[in-house]
Amino acid sequence: MLLVPRRKPTGPRDRRGAPRAGQAAREPSAQQTAAYLARQKVVCERKDRYASEAEARAFALMHQPGPGSRADVYRCEVCDGWHHTRGR
Repeated sequence: MLLVPRRKPTGPRDRRGAPRAGQAAREPSAQQTAAYLARQKVVCERKDRYASEAEARAFALMHQPGPGSRADVYRCEVCDGWHHTRGR
């Protein structure tokens, strides 16, 4: 299973991605988490959804934008379906 990292800020970080010295990573509030999930759901609803990885991969391969580009597929944490990238 392909895991996609979340793009949710957790506080100040150094160049390596570790929390800065003397500053603990802040946890988002319940309201921030709910707002984040609502935005993710809206974005997910606009995308094509596939029931299986094979179906998403077949569509991505048939609709590649051009030579030298590569579309990929990933499992969505919001809808538990499969989506594909545009490929660049």
